[in-house]
Amino acid sequence: MSYPEGTPLCWMDTDPHSVFVAVIYKGVDLSWISAMIRKLSVTFWEWVFFWQRVPQKIPLDPSRFRLLNPDVVRQTALDFLEYPEPRYRLWGWDQNVPTLGVTALSLASLLCDEVSLAGFGYNLSQQGAPLHYYDNLPMSLMQQQNMHNVDKETQYLHRLVREGVVSDLTGGIHCSFCSS
Repeated sequence: MSYPEGTPLCWMDTDPHSVFVAVIYKGVDLSWISAMIRKLSVTFWEWVFFWQRVPQKIPLDPSRFRLLNPDVVRQTALDFLEYPEPRYRLWGWDQNVPTLGVTALSLASLLCDEVSLAGFGYNLSQQGAPLHYYDNLPMSLMQQQNMHNVDKETQYLHRLVREGVVSDLTGGIHCSFCSS
């Protein structure tokens, strides 16, 4: 599950049974995933609207692609995180795009009766700590990017755990067994 900008540029896992779930946020995202499914090139004009490099191909059969319902992203951004409505800007970005982690949490809460998290959360005081379990990117990258409002997401995650909406199995969001 990924936005175009978060999709790996080089695919290590070429399992033919993999499924790619595209997360669409802006119009050019739809053009990009359409090109990936149909094995076409993305135009130069479309490349301009991505905030970082995106893959030129995804090595999967067209039947292995899915689209996340955009309403899940909208609901996460506008209803849960209370971000402002997206607005047209000639240049630059607002911090109103939810991370995939919080979007996946929203999807899980729609599909499941109980949701538990393990190893999830942002500890920005540990700049060298790994950002993800699957790569070597440091936590400090979250403060350098300009798409996601990590502070607002962290407050939201704390509230969900505090109110018992989700369980935090490892204390990554709120450590109930740690000394304060």
